[in-house]
Amino acid sequence: MGACEVPDYRRMYYTLCAGVSALLDDIQADGAYQSIYRRLELLLQEAEDIYIETAGIIRLEDRLPGDKTKNE
Repeated sequence: MGACEVPDYRRMYYTLCAGVSALLDDIQADGAYQSIYRRLELLLQEAEDIYIETAGIIRLEDRLPGDKTKNE
């Protein structure tokens, strides 16, 4: 990444959340990994809440292709 490039936080968010969600699907919510499962689940929910609360501040030109809202 060059000095002038801005990190793509939206892609980072999608990648991390999709990865954590897939991991949660792969492990069981009970047993040895119950506490880890719950912590990951809470962190994923917190990230989603932050995204929803702040999604309106993302500039239209920063949206991923296919991201459409009813107002566009």
